[in-house]
Amino acid sequence: MAVQVWIGEKPEHPQERRAILALAQTLEKLEGLFLILSNFSVGGRSIDLVIIKHDAIVIIELKHCDGRVIGSVNGPWIVEGRNGEQKRLNPGRKNPYNQVISYFHALTNFLNEHRREFLSEQKANTIDFRTCKRLIVIAPRIEEGSQLDLDWKVEVRGLDELPAYLITERSSEIELSEEEMLAIPKLLHCTPWTELNEVVQEQPAESPTPVVLPWHTQLWRTLQTTPGRWSVAFAGFALVLLLFLFLRPPVPIPRADAPLAVLSVGTPSEGSILSFNTTMSVCRWNGYQLIGKRWDAKSQTWQNVAVAEATTGASPDIILALEQVDACGDWIEMTWSVQNNTARPINLPLRNDNIKISDGLGNEYPLSNNDSRPSTITVPPGGQQRGVAVVRRQLAANASLLRITVLDQPFGEASFIIPLQP
Repeated sequence: MAVQVWIGEKPEHPQERRAILALAQTLEKLEGLFLILSNFSVGGRSIDLVIIKHDAIVIIELKHCDGRVIGSVNGPWIVEGRNGEQKRLNPGRKNPYNQVISYFHALTNFLNEHRREFLSEQKANTIDFRTCKRLIVIAPRIEEGSQLDLDWKVEVRGLDELPAYLITERSSEIELSEEEMLAIPKLLHCTPWTELNEVVQEQPAESPTPVVLPWHTQLWRTLQTTPGRWSVAFAGFALVLLLFLFLRPPVPIPRADAPLAVLSVGTPSEGSILSFNTTMSVCRWNGYQLIGKRWDAKSQTWQNVAVAEATTGASPDIILALEQVDACGDWIEMTWSVQNNTARPINLPLRNDNIKISDGLGNEYPLSNNDSRPSTITVPPGGQQRGVAVVRRQLAANASLLRITVLDQPFGEASFIIPLQP
């Protein structure tokens, strides 16, 4: 069978049972084995839903919402009905974002600790289950007008979008055989949900309901063929050229000596990204992604700024901001600024040994050390400085994001995810 449902205990709510049945019936029509794990516990956490396929593990917080959903990384989530009545989602508990984050840590820690029990020695040395996906699924769908402001750590989809998501998404570093997949629910003390599996198997095979994929999924499948890639590449080149000639916005890249805006923490998230405000043209991302850290003398480590600390008036020791990414020419330029609230100078080397850049497609973009302006941003105590890092190569035409990782200075490893689509 293409899908198997495993459970710790049978889901209590009828809506959850119906959602799992609908999902299983859809996945049954797809190629390959899918495992649905529901309502099980690991590491003291009761997890709603996990889906395992050969190249991905998706950890899911499933919510049934009968109206518009309003929520963000911090604070309560609200469901607004058609009559305007508002009710809180998860009253008295963590919001869905923080729930799925806690699920992620519990499950990935368990899988990494037990991986040698179901993987070969060679594979156990290469797989890292921290690449599992984190997803909030709204059932039956995300209503128009919903306002969901999340960061890169967690995605949100409607239940109606989930099959297409599962077809296209994969977890880097994860590649499992069917035997290895089936070992995971057994390790988690799950058992097959026999009644539901029998219902799924008994559905008529002669007239299956087709899975209607959205346009971006159909495009992705087209790109898997050589003619499709060439067609899309030529069309994309022509479109970009026309837009470059006629619609290119007159927004100059900030110079290293241009006036600096004061970096304000505002209301930070519970993670390290303090602010994210962005606009995107065809080839230029303008906005701010800010990461703030404070040195903890007791643990001798850099700590992310938390909401409770910020509201008491405390501020980060260092704020690192990625302001702009410009890929409109034959190279890529990234504008950085650093605010130093400490009593000692701070350095941000704009060099390849400190900043790594990739696009998620296997393409690396090494910094040109001799072209960065300056090669190292040095910020005096209480000061703020800006610099421009340069990559002497063009952005890949099919790249949809850039992952930019600061490896060491000014405060250890930190990552920025930059979307490359308007």
